[in-house]
Amino acid sequence: MADQDESAKLWKVNRTIHELVKDRGFQVSDDEIHMDLATFRSHYANNAGSVDRGQLNFFTNHQNNPEEQIFIFFSDERSVGVKTMRKLLGILEEKSIQRGIIVFPGNMTPSARKVIVAMASQYKLEEFSESDLLVNITHHTLVPKHELLTPEQKKTLLEK
Repeated sequence: MADQDESAKLWKVNRTIHELVKDRGFQVSDDEIHMDLATFRSHYANNAGSVDRGQLNFFTNHQNNPEEQIFIFFSDERSVGVKTMRKLLGILEEKSIQRGIIVFPGNMTPSARKVIVAMASQYKLEEFSESDLLVNITHHTLVPKHELLTPEQKKTLLEK
């Protein structure tokens, strides 16, 4: 039963991360966003019902600039450390991708967070725990649509 709960949780996380990437202007299939739980389990879960997080990894191109890519990495380890960050950075380097998101089931060590800061000049890295991605708060009815301001709008707002 625990594997069923875990696969349902990862189904929600997978949907939310695809919505997040699409909201940022990257190409994402609507089939991935609207996939039902049974289809998710048939694609990503093994016979025992547990999901291989490695199969959830994906990369995609930006809609307006196909040269800009992002890689989404699902960590198998509960506590993400430097070793996992090296693995992610190796994939990014191998595929020549400058943006990455790491999704992890537990927590991230302070030393792993230091890797994100240290690599900021070379890579744009973001981190999310699975519990933060169970619900897409930007799609909630009480949350207004978030949009980037143009430089003129930003200047006007800061002058107020």
